[in-house]
Amino acid sequence: MAPRPRWWHTLMESRRQACVAIDFYNRSGDKRSYLDFVVHMHLAWQNLLHADFSRRGVNFYYRDARGHYAKGKDGQRRSWELRHCLKEEFGDSDPVRANVEFFIGLRNKIEHRFEAALLVATAAHTHALVINFEAELAARFGQEHSLADELRFPVFVQSFTPAGMEEQRKLRRGITAAARTYITTFEGALDQSVRDDERFVYRIQLSPMKGSTSEADLAVTFVREEELSEEDLARIRGEAKTGTVVIAEKLRDVALKDEMLPAQAAQAIAAQLPFKFNQTHFTGMRKAHGVRPEIGEPPEKTDRRYCIYSAPHRHYLYTPAYIKRCVSELDTLIKFRSVFGKDPEPREDDTSTSGLS
Repeated sequence: MAPRPRWWHTLMESRRQACVAIDFYNRSGDKRSYLDFVVHMHLAWQNLLHADFSRRGVNFYYRDARGHYAKGKDGQRRSWELRHCLKEEFGDSDPVRANVEFFIGLRNKIEHRFEAALLVATAAHTHALVINFEAELAARFGQEHSLADELRFPVFVQSFTPAGMEEQRKLRRGITAAARTYITTFEGALDQSVRDDERFVYRIQLSPMKGSTSEADLAVTFVREEELSEEDLARIRGEAKTGTVVIAEKLRDVALKDEMLPAQAAQAIAAQLPFKFNQTHFTGMRKAHGVRPEIGEPPEKTDRRYCIYSAPHRHYLYTPAYIKRCVSELDTLIKFRSVFGKDPEPREDDTSTSGLS
């Protein structure tokens, strides 16, 4: 059996760090550690992105002014830290990036004696952090690497009683002034659409289900917002304001001004490459990446980081993040050859491909 590639081992470490983080979060009493959760989720995200960079052939090491690899005190090459990785992979207004950056800054605001209060105050952010990680993990490496078989839904007691809810409110009011200021300032700098996005804060509503069960039943049911009536939405949103929770996944079918049709996307990529790139190349790339469903498949399968479905026009549009991803995977002769299995053709305005390796 052939040895595993280096990126695979980095990916396994990413999954391990995420499981350790969630274990710290779900522990009861003094065994719980919010700081350890944040630290290990930081490592999980960083390893996840490093694994994907390595798999795609992206050089994620810093270089000095002379072009040499920058090295740390231990003599090893300095790889991109998490904040730099996020800038490379996500747009400035991406809710996933905002959520992870929220915890990067929060890490230094956590004091042990106030951990319980901060945990309650940022519960919705925490849910989003883990759910986003799982989504990115499956989208980049496939469902076979999902954490679904590793995790279990935790059992709660305190917060389900009136007294328990009041205790949670008291804890929330007990966070430090520095942490409260950080949260308020960070969220205040975000666009309203990002603050309201479930990928930044993920609130859930838990309701006990009565009646007989079958083997197919799960203890937890997730409801899509678009499947609810206006009356249901009004009721749930009203409950959410009390702090009890809410939300559901919904299809983002509104095309924004920065998204591009396939032909425009191909042209945008071609403009940044030193050799010819056309619509056929683009179609091959998006099929290999699986950023949108094929004909006959539901639009819900669209990878919203890179593609948006416009329901009124029945078009798929591609994001600037996808343009950037394609360019990063094709900007040298070696990369182009590894993707398409042959050398690129020279651009019409440049008959030479020398120096592209």
